[in-house]
Amino acid sequence: MSVIEEKKNKLNFEIRSLLSIIDLIDGKKKVYNDYKINTLTEEEYLNAQLDLIIEAKNRLINIFKD
Repeated sequence: MSVIEEKKNKLNFEIRSLLSIIDLIDGKKKVYNDYKINTLTEEEYLNAQLDLIIEAKNRLINIFKD
């Protein structure tokens, strides 16, 4: 596995870990798919990670807004 793919996998894991912590706080458990190495183009990968982090941000905002 290349160093880049390892880092992409680690980034995805850390974002999903953050979302799992948010799940514990707001009780809205969701399933987040693992990153499968070499299955996405660079743009698809970045878009997927952006979607996850935007979701995390919005959920945290909702937690503190309530």
